[in-house]
Amino acid sequence: MAVYYLLLISLAGLGFFLTGNRKTQKKTAAYLAVCLFVLTVFATLRYAIGFDYFSYRSLFDRNASMTAKEILQAYPYEPLFHLACRAIYLCGLGYQALIGAVSLFVLSAGMWFLYRHAALPWMGVYLYITLQFLAYDMNLMRQAIAVSFFLLAYPYLLGQKPVPFFLLVAVGGLFHNSLWFASVLYFLLPKKHSLKWNGCLVVAALAAYLNFDRMFACAKPLLPDKYAAYEYSYFWNASTFSYVVPAGLYMVLIFLFRRRIASETRRTIYCSSALYHFLISLFITKHFILERFAVYPFIFSLAAIPEIIASYQNDFYQDASCQDKNSSSCKTAGKRAYYLVMLLFVLYGGAYFLFAASKGFHHVYPYTSLFDKSISVPAAAS
Repeated sequence: MAVYYLLLISLAGLGFFLTGNRKTQKKTAAYLAVCLFVLTVFATLRYAIGFDYFSYRSLFDRNASMTAKEILQAYPYEPLFHLACRAIYLCGLGYQALIGAVSLFVLSAGMWFLYRHAALPWMGVYLYITLQFLAYDMNLMRQAIAVSFFLLAYPYLLGQKPVPFFLLVAVGGLFHNSLWFASVLYFLLPKKHSLKWNGCLVVAALAAYLNFDRMFACAKPLLPDKYAAYEYSYFWNASTFSYVVPAGLYMVLIFLFRRRIASETRRTIYCSSALYHFLISLFITKHFILERFAVYPFIFSLAAIPEIIASYQNDFYQDASCQDKNSSSCKTAGKRAYYLVMLLFVLYGGAYFLFAASKGFHHVYPYTSLFDKSISVPAAAS
């Protein structure tokens, strides 16, 4: 676990000192380039961690022996990942190169998103690690690619430009079909929530929760065989409500600080994403596999939380003692509020990370590298 703590402290600390007070394009780009390099190396050198590490290796070996035509016939719904495996094999590279290529793409999308949309990039990097997006990337490679396409589509969600948004979703869904189901968020996230809408949403969620198995039985004949088969797998088991607590706490925090988000459009998207993340997370107490869909709205936390914290920079309490915004007392009050809110979200991220590590999220804790493998081989032989 020490390597994760070192990664957190070094990258977040470096970013805080470089870009914490003034976000300049050059410093931000340089900082995120360093993060991209470090995290890509970190993710690429992993060995035997992630629940799907060995299943992906078997998949790579199988795809390496197939032609492009055979791959398209075998995986008509999600061919792109398998074709990527074949392409890497034809370049004379192995499974670790696939891990490196996927990590580079996924992390590049993440760092681009932070550069464009995170008011405090260092906090975005901190959250990327603590809120388990890095762990997600190191386990669920295909869906991590799909989530990356969702991030790339964010500007078109924000600007309500359906053609480029759905084009990116269509391509990303060819890596993992879950993104096609998540495309409905294009219509849901920007919708303003009235009391009537929220009431209908709660009733619909409750009805779906109570009748989910019956609904799935009706939809099952329409699903690809691999998704229909989840009903008989380990992933169909239920999780405890303890896994829902972080999602509920995030929703409470976003709604509590929603007025700190200046843009009404972004405010609506961030609040909606927090609500839908929580509602989807509730369903993992039915079947754990449904957690796959919760990541899509949750990914916007990388922009929402930094914007809330940044709103307190150079801000002042609007009370009688702060009529003169240039007074030292007002500056002290504003600075205090900024650091207190920052501390609150740092603690939230830290608590989320410790909870995830204790539960073994995505089987990436503790970290094991290729170097650990090389050291352990002689020891085992002796």
